[in-house]
Amino acid sequence: MTSRRTDRTVTRGFTLVEMLVAMAVTLLMMAAVARAFAFVGARIRESRGNVQLSNELRDVTTRLNDEMTRCTVNLTPNVGGPDQAGYLIYHEGPVTDATSSLFRTVINTDGTVDVPESRYGDFDDYLAFTAIAPEGSWFSGKVPRYLLDQKAAELAGTTYSIPADDPLTTNIDESQVPFEPVMIRSRYAEIIYFASPEYRNVEGDDAEYLRYIDVDGDTDLGSGSASENGLPDRMRIHRRVLLIRPDLNLNNGRLPVQNRTVTTTSGATITVPFMRADIWPNATATVRSTATSADGWAYGLAGVHQQCDLSIHRVLNTIGSPTNGVAANSLSDLSAPHNRFAHVRIPNSVLTGGGGSSPTSMPVLALSGPATVLNMLNIDPSAPRIAPPLSSSGSAPVVTPSRLCGFIRREFVLGDDNTHLEPGSFWGADRRGEDVLVNNALSFDLKIYDPNVSLFQTNTGLVVSPNDAGYRETLLDAITNSESPVFTGAFVDLCYPVLAGGSLRGWQARYLDRVNTTAGSTIATTGSYLLTPFSGLSGFSNASQSYSNPLYRSGRLVTTGANTIALFQPAFDTYTSFYETDGLLQGRVSNSLEGTRWSTTTGATADLGADGLDGAGIYGGGIASSTGQYGADDVGERETLPPFTTAPEAIKVSIRLENPTTRQIRQASVTIRD
Repeated sequence: MTSRRTDRTVTRGFTLVEMLVAMAVTLLMMAAVARAFAFVGARIRESRGNVQLSNELRDVTTRLNDEMTRCTVNLTPNVGGPDQAGYLIYHEGPVTDATSSLFRTVINTDGTVDVPESRYGDFDDYLAFTAIAPEGSWFSGKVPRYLLDQKAAELAGTTYSIPADDPLTTNIDESQVPFEPVMIRSRYAEIIYFASPEYRNVEGDDAEYLRYIDVDGDTDLGSGSASENGLPDRMRIHRRVLLIRPDLNLNNGRLPVQNRTVTTTSGATITVPFMRADIWPNATATVRSTATSADGWAYGLAGVHQQCDLSIHRVLNTIGSPTNGVAANSLSDLSAPHNRFAHVRIPNSVLTGGGGSSPTSMPVLALSGPATVLNMLNIDPSAPRIAPPLSSSGSAPVVTPSRLCGFIRREFVLGDDNTHLEPGSFWGADRRGEDVLVNNALSFDLKIYDPNVSLFQTNTGLVVSPNDAGYRETLLDAITNSESPVFTGAFVDLCYPVLAGGSLRGWQARYLDRVNTTAGSTIATTGSYLLTPFSGLSGFSNASQSYSNPLYRSGRLVTTGANTIALFQPAFDTYTSFYETDGLLQGRVSNSLEGTRWSTTTGATADLGADGLDGAGIYGGGIASSTGQYGADDVGERETLPPFTTAPEAIKVSIRLENPTTRQIRQASVTIRD
């Protein structure tokens, strides 16, 4: 028998378990690769965001540092002698770096304390100065063409007739577009830096017109709800460059006024004035839309600032009252505050709540109301607000100003003027964004170097300054334990002891932060820790006696007959001696009213500090007296003084930006020195 052998190849397949294992491994590998790509992508986005923030900060700080090195004045205030040509001013708002931590502290559900808005810094400061351009790179800006044509006609001795403004005409030449903006240059300029929030696009008489966008709660702010914020959702830093060109004034010392007839979106025909301010103090219907006419003193010059890039001022009449005439500034004009950008004089009726327009305030910034975060309550419903009382609620020497202490009014931002008739190209709408330096700002903070400010060490070894949220508690402990400062000298906010959003908020008893329900202790007034060169304090008393005499005499702190604070805008300003020889009385108008005011009084009672006699001056009596009679026309006899008479060693400008996509935050600083 023959045996047969059959070779059989057995092919073995994957079992179901093996396939499932392979698929699981594949999915894990794919997930790992995806996570790796996501990680790499996130790092790339973060790197790009970091580079973008670095580039933006470098651009802003380099530009600012370059311009500050070419400032036309040094940091020494003008007190006697010829004024420096130009100016530098640093205004300090009530918000500080500590505000977002103190006023936005919340308690999480697990009992821990959180500061979710601590990324916000000090954002309501203001910087302006005059500068000279480098050779071959002069400042440039826009003006209506007719300004040049009409001045040229005057120089040629001919009469100027403005042509029909008809840009639709065929074969049009330049002479037929007199209101077209053209570029001009100047070697000198007035330069302004400030932060501004985003506003709603509403009419000028709308209740929301001057309220910044805050979608996480501004309708019921103050209720204590943790969901409320009170901080701007978006902020930009603006830089305005205004050319100093007094040669454009006509022989009468003013810029020429021309009217442009335009058709509105509704089909109506209106007349738009160029180079003419609104009537002061109440605007008229011919140059405003639905805005409050009584606020014309605040926004009256903003329309002209939308029409040109010139440094301008209102022309004054023979008794010193503002008219609606406008003139281009010279460099020397700008040493006087009333000639500067966004500076206004507040009518007496606004300051005191009654009476006529005179005496007015001294020139101050046209600001809106304070940041709404300052109205935060303590979380305990039975406890009051943690900021000082409102300026209108009593005679407390330290207050939260209820007006004129926030952002620059929106009418002074290019393209954001909804006050004047039919907002359009003639009111700057086509220029929106031209003055924006950078977006997504969290802080625009200025600080001044105070050589005597005290820094203390906590029990945990941390050294804290007035810029830190815990400074009040640390100072109280140091006074109780008779501890000495570990250091003296630091960059601090101007008037740091009395800022409504600061770490101290006055020497009276205050809540340490929003979650604290204990009123706290009064800071002992026996020591001199808070009486430093730039604290703004000279003692611890009432509203008419606690602050330094120069601060009252500058007009940036004004009290009422009831000893309440009516106006408080602390600033370092190189200032001027112009008001000592202008033939008008600027000074205390009553021994019961502290703070310099601008009156229409002329004659023997005016300019006592320049009459050649040794007298007591107008500040020889009253609550915060400063007697003269130390020689003819000494400092004690002056009507006005710079708000701070000490020259600072340095001023620091800090800018903080956020990348809203990656949530990265970066900050850079520039130090200004003589």
